[in-house]
Amino acid sequence: MKLAVVDGKKKAKEIEISFISKERSEKVLYQAVVSRLSHEREGNAFTKTKSEVRGGGKKPWKQKGLGRARAGSTRSPLWRGGGVTFGPKPRDFSKSINKKQRLKAYVAIFSMLNEKERLVVFQDIVFESKKTKDFLSLLKNYVENTQENIVMVVPDYNGSLYLASRNIPNVTTLFLGNIDILPLVYADRVLISEKALLELDKRMKEVFSGGDKK
Repeated sequence: MKLAVVDGKKKAKEIEISFISKERSEKVLYQAVVSRLSHEREGNAFTKTKSEVRGGGKKPWKQKGLGRARAGSTRSPLWRGGGVTFGPKPRDFSKSINKKQRLKAYVAIFSMLNEKERLVVFQDIVFESKKTKDFLSLLKNYVENTQENIVMVVPDYNGSLYLASRNIPNVTTLFLGNIDILPLVYADRVLISEKALLELDKRMKEVFSGGDKK
């Protein structure tokens, strides 16, 4: 599919991107989002068993002769202050998906963004300022409403770009090395550099070479 590359708000040229198409799997996108959200769960519910509660090493009373029920520890689950029987323990809630599924999810989200005209491909820029106001000036060249949830994707880590954008709550800067599906799903507008999109297209071709992207 041919996508327009803009310089500011003017169309500069067109590039051919093979992985963006009308053929996509929203089911795989859903699985990728569920997998991503599952990593946010900490699983920190914790209770102590009888053996983990401090104390209780001494037998409370002798086994026979007192007319009481026998007891071996004051930390029994039957006693106040004792351990918990079959209580919750921390566990891993994460759900994993394989590499092809993850890439198919990116195929789906970028195709959907393009279809809804929420994807902007811009010519590669050199941004060296660390000032937020300079970044906002740059942003206004590509979007009408800077209050939208905006994601900017660039090919490589740029310290200046990161520092200039990190204080803007509705803007997320991603690099291909740390690209994340969740901000893309929540975004109102995604700005991606020409180089980053071509590199992503290259990766897709390597994985899906001769395969079906459905």
